Amino acid sequence: MVVDLDGTLLDPSGTLSARSAAALKAVLARGVPVVIATARPARSVRVKVGPLFERVSVVQMSGVGLVHAGAVTRLASLAPEAAARVVALARALAPHARIVAEIEGQEFGVNHAMHRDELWATNAATPDMLLSLDAALERGVAKLAVNGLGVPLMEMESRLREELAGTLEVYADRSGTFLNLVPPGVSKEAALHHLWRGHPDPWQGVLAFGDDLADLEMLRLAEHGVAMANALPAVLSAAPYRAASNEADGVALALEALAGEG
Repeated sequence: MVVDLDGTLLDPSGTLSARSAAALKAVLARGVPVVIATARPARSVRVKVGPLFERVSVVQMSGVGLVHAGAVTRLASLAPEAAARVVALARALAPHARIVAEIEGQEFGVNHAMHRDELWATNAATPDMLLSLDAALERGVAKLAVNGLGVPLMEMESRLREELAGTLEVYADRSGTFLNLVPPGVSKEAALHHLWRGHPDPWQGVLAFGDDLADLEMLRLAEHGVAMANALPAVLSAAPYRAASNEADGVALALEALAGEG
């Protein structure tokens, strides 16, 4: 089973409900492997799902890395020139924006000072994980995120797609105020293929849940691809099955119904 986090497993406030947690525990108790596939870094996933983190695999940062059996695998890195251009464009076109440079899902850099409480609330991080943006760029960046803090980033998104086509992938959220920037060829489904390498038919029997464009191909490939009721129209059209919204614990409802049939 593969499940996205935001807009899918987590409710609209970004919380894993008790019902959804119980449904995941029941799936794991039956011996079904569970993969969480998300744009979030591993440190944030750990906070969101709690003790369940140790029992699942994680496709993190939109497929840039994997966490499996306690081991972290980095699958790709942004080219230094592309990362530097993103930062330069952000500074020119959206000087108010928060830039986060992820390294491996634990350590990261930001472009402004953060108090301890803000650091935890915003990045699920402690001070020892924090670097300056320049220091993170020097270390080599797996992913960049630009948060417009409520202000749309359409001009920046357009410029990035025009100038850096082929050197990075641009994923914008529904509001257009948040951009995830990852190396070319990186995707949730590519990371899952890496995780399942050697399996002759890796998508056979897979139940997958998602809501956003980054989930679309994953839902197409899975034998049982399920779009949330709150999913984007393109995702609803592409997925053969539908679940209730994340606000209504749609993943839990679907898993409970399947368990009842089994």
